[in-house]
Amino acid sequence: MEQGTTKKLEEVLLNLDKQDDLEEYLNDEEAVNKYKSISEYFNKEIEKSGYSVAEIIKNSGIERTYAYQILNGTRNNPGKDKIIRLCLGAKLGVKETIRALEIAGSGTLYARDKRDVIILFSINNKCTVEDTNILLDQFACEILK
Repeated sequence: MEQGTTKKLEEVLLNLDKQDDLEEYLNDEEAVNKYKSISEYFNKEIEKSGYSVAEIIKNSGIERTYAYQILNGTRNNPGKDKIIRLCLGAKLGVKETIRALEIAGSGTLYARDKRDVIILFSINNKCTVEDTNILLDQFACEILK
């Protein structure tokens, strides 16, 4: 979520003083969790990206069947590297990539982690997965698998 949106949600949460208000808030799926799955999020972002699913899968370097399973929701727990590969393949920005990682339950990217810094650099510069792996290898970090 954007910081402004998160701040608004935090303000709403701080003002919940009755259990009925809490229940109403938790039942509002839009406020709590806009996307129920990583496949739902990716499909929305792919739609916005202007790339076809086939192009994104090709760009990600993920085996085609596995990638389609992630995108259609039959593969529910893709690893952090697979999420990053798909995001790089779709040329998503940092904010969208971090959101994808959060939705997938795969953590986030940390500015104090050398490998994550290289990945963030790659995302900002719209690098390919191959170029990202070259950079990771060049700086003695584990490549995206």
